[in-house]
Amino acid sequence: MPALTSIAFALGFSLAGAPSSGAPTDGATTDDAATDDAAIDGTPRKRNPGEYGPFFEAEPASDTAHVAALQRGRKPVLSVGKGAFCFVDGSWCRASLLISAGVAAGLRVPASNAGPDVPYSQFVVHGGFVFRPMMYAGRTWHPWGLGVVGSWSRGTGSVTVESSTEDSSVGESKRTDAGRVGLVNQIWLSKKAHGLHLDLTIGAVRSAVLDSNVALWGTHAEIGFGIGGWATLFAGGDFLDRDARVMLGMRAHGIAAGPLIALALAGMVIGGAL
Repeated sequence: MPALTSIAFALGFSLAGAPSSGAPTDGATTDDAATDDAAIDGTPRKRNPGEYGPFFEAEPASDTAHVAALQRGRKPVLSVGKGAFCFVDGSWCRASLLISAGVAAGLRVPASNAGPDVPYSQFVVHGGFVFRPMMYAGRTWHPWGLGVVGSWSRGTGSVTVESSTEDSSVGESKRTDAGRVGLVNQIWLSKKAHGLHLDLTIGAVRSAVLDSNVALWGTHAEIGFGIGGWATLFAGGDFLDRDARVMLGMRAHGIAAGPLIALALAGMVIGGAL
C-alpha cells in the first residue's frame, strides 16, 4: 500500500505541472497559440506576412502588365505612332495607305444593238487613303472607316456589230483602259489585327466606249470583302453610255501581289492585250 500511495502522489504532481492545451508552451507566443486555436474551426489562417489573402490565393496579375499585353496585341504591323498611320490596313489603324493590285473577270454588255455580250477580263492597280473618324474623335475602337480610292485598269477589247438591211460591219478594239475614282465606306467586322471588313465604293469611271477612241465618264460601283489589308474579294461594275462591264475579282496588297502581277501581265502579253 505505501508503494501504491507513492505512485499516485507522483502521478498527481506530474499532471499538475503539465501545461493545458489552451496555454502557450515555453518558447511559444500568445499569437501562435491563438492561431492554433483559430485553425480548429477549419478556416485557414495565414502564418507568413508575405502570403496573399486569407485563403492562400496566388498573387494576381499586375494591372500594368495586363494593359501592356493588350497593347502589344493591338499594335498594327508596318505602322507608326501605334496605329496612327499604317502601311498595311488593320482593324486598329486610325489611318491607312491602300496599295494593291489584282485581276478580275466578267462580262462586257454593250447596248442591244451594238453587238454581242463578250467575256471581259482586266488587270488593275488600286490605291487610296482611308481613316477612322470616330477613333480620331477619341474612341478606342470603332468599325467605321471612310476614304478616297482610285484605280487604273487595262482590260480586253470589245467587239461591236452594226448591221443594216444591206450590209453589216464588225468593229474591234485591242484593249480597254479605264481610270476610276471613288469614295469608300469601310465597315470592320472584327477587332482582330487582320480581321474581316466590308468595303462599299461608289464613284466615277472614265474609259473609251466600245471600239471608239472617245473616252466618256460613267458610274463605278463596287463591294469588297477584305481580310485585313492583305487581300480583298470584290464584285463591281463600270456603267457607261451603251457599254457596261461587270466583274468579279481579287486584289492583294502590293507586298504580297508580286507573283499575281507577274502572272497577270504574262497572260495579257500572251493574249495580246498589252
